[in-house]
Formats: sequence, C-alpha cells, structure tokens
Amino acid sequence: MTAENSEGLVCFPGELAPATGVYEVSHLAHHRASHQVVVIRGEEFPICRACKAAVRYRLVRAMDHLHHDWDLAGPESWTTPKKSIEFSGLRAHPRFEIDLPIVLVEMPHTKSPTLLHGHATTLSEGGVSAVIEPRLAHPKKRLSIRLPGSGAHHDITVSARLRYQNGMRHGFQFVHVSREARLALRELCTSAGA
Repeated sequence: MTAENSEGLVCFPGELAPATGVYEVSHLAHHRASHQVVVIRGEEFPICRACKAAVRYRLVRAMDHLHHDWDLAGPESWTTPKKSIEFSGLRAHPRFEIDLPIVLVEMPHTKSPTLLHGHATTLSEGGVSAVIEPRLAHPKKRLSIRLPGSGAHHDITVSARLRYQNGMRHGFQFVHVSREARLALRELCTSAGA
C-alpha cells in the first residue's frame, strides 16, 4: 500500500496496520475525544478498554518507519559498524532462547479456567516470551503458566502477568515465584544456555 492511496483508510480492531503512520482513533462510545497515535505497519489494532471493539483507526498521515526506509536501513554491509553495548546489566535476569511448549491457564482459581496452548521462545528467571495463537480472554488478569521441567523435574507452574502483546507474540512477567519454582526455572535456563 502506498502513502498516496492509503490516507483516509479506516481500520478496525484485530486488523493489521497496512501502513506506518499517524492514525486518528475514534471511540464510538464517546467516552473519550478522538486522539492520534503512531502505528507501525503490521501491528495489530487493539480494542479499547472502555468501548471494546467500538473503536476505529483512520490513517491521517502515512510515513516510513526508520527501519523500513531503504536509505536508512539498507543492507547490513552498507551500515556503519555496530558499537557493542552491554545490555545484560539492564535486565534483572539473563534471557535464553528456548523451544518449549507451554500451557497458559486463564482464571486459574475459578470454576471454569481457560486453557491456552503456546510456544515459549525465550525464558529467564523473571519471565517468558511466547507465541500464542488464540487471544487472551482476560489480558489484565493474572494467569498461570505451565512449562515442562528440566531433567527429572515435574512441570513448573508459575503465576504471571502480561507485559506486552504484539500480534501472536506475548511477553509475561513471573510474579510471586516460589523458591522451588525459581530453582527449577534457573535449572531450565541453565540447560537452555548450555
């Protein structure tokens, strides 16, 4: 989609942004005045917390994202050498790439919990990044995540909260992790880093 023919385009929650740019957000429940947001091509338009799916996104001004501009983000061989920046000190726990099936349990302490199956891509003692196809029914509530334990360990179950979502990618932060679960997560991370 080119910038010339995309301006004025109206999008709905759940759709992927066809172009990077400034979008005017209109809340059809009128609980809030229209406002503008920046959306990157490919991001999923979310529902509104108050008016749910009764929200529309109109492209006001299409523009290129820095990493989508050919002159600024061309082939790696044309870019300046990357300066090594040590980011490991910025995180409480190091991340490890991992390839594990996981089970999420929404509303675990109710009579009708919801089970969702996903796939963990990175893991740390403090959280997990996962690909989950179905949508979370209660994204603001805590949930339980079950991971297969390392070696002889049984499954590891931890309480978590959603930190970010981008399409099917989700990031969860572990909360109130027991000592036993923390040790099992540490062992799983150590085996992933080996």
